[in-house]
Amino acid sequence: MLHAAPAFLAKTAYSALLTSATQELSPTKIRQSIADLVGQDRLAEADLLSHEALQRFPQSEDILVIRALVTQVRQDWPAASVALEKLISLQGHAAQAVTWGQWVRVLRCQGDDVRAMTVTAQGLANHPQDPQLLAEFNALQQVGVKPALKVA
Repeated sequence: MLHAAPAFLAKTAYSALLTSATQELSPTKIRQSIADLVGQDRLAEADLLSHEALQRFPQSEDILVIRALVTQVRQDWPAASVALEKLISLQGHAAQAVTWGQWVRVLRCQGDDVRAMTVTAQGLANHPQDPQLLAEFNALQQVGVKPALKVA
């Protein structure tokens, strides 16, 4: 039991630090801290901090961007898809083509080619000449996925 106490205290102290950090720091500073953790290959901590930060700042582009990055690096495709979808929804027409492309790649990693095609078409509606989105569109067509036609 004595050996478990330091681990418990460390975990409790770390949890307190996370709570304190998300209460006192701006989303930009938290994003940088998470990026530093990723750079140090401390992915579990980066994942935990990005998850906690997203709970505190659910509408922050800074937090959504870093959350998407961390979850992609950890190959947590469902969480990455959620973060990217929320980011694009938040940004609306200002969402960059690269963000659309990342979401398409995440969906393809999940094996959801039909949804990937839908997202690719949506991205192309905003960025019709983007080479990455065009390449994804063509690649999806080559494997037999057809774009869904919407009825007005």
